[in-house]
Amino acid sequence: MARQTLTGVIEAVNERGVRINGTWHNFSSYAANGAIDRTVQAGDTAELELTNTGWIRKLSILQRAPAQQAEQAAQQGNSAAGARQLDAAQYMRLRAVEIAATVATQFSEDIDAYLHNLSAIANFVYAYIQEGDPLG
Repeated sequence: MARQTLTGVIEAVNERGVRINGTWHNFSSYAANGAIDRTVQAGDTAELELTNTGWIRKLSILQRAPAQQAEQAAQQGNSAAGARQLDAAQYMRLRAVEIAATVATQFSEDIDAYLHNLSAIANFVYAYIQEGDPLG
């Protein structure tokens, strides 16, 4: 029996394998790292590459179940509302301000002193992240 490819809707999933077309197939421990998409769930349409003894060597999800697609779209819609992607430099500046804010609070009597201290500490933290220790 040569290797075969099965395509169909996943009926059930457990930690050892999947049921497709009424038959259980177990994941091969000899499958290449990452060849088996373990995020597969019941209702997904998948393609399985089986060994000549019926073990799953490769599992690719062709289409997610409709319920999963709707859930993923809702999660992406909620998380993306009013948000934008930050590049690495913007993220580092944001983290520097976040770290500096707690320290600046300790040394500030009023809002002007707080903003001045926050700016100075955030600039120091950002320089430390970018270039290493600015004092040494």
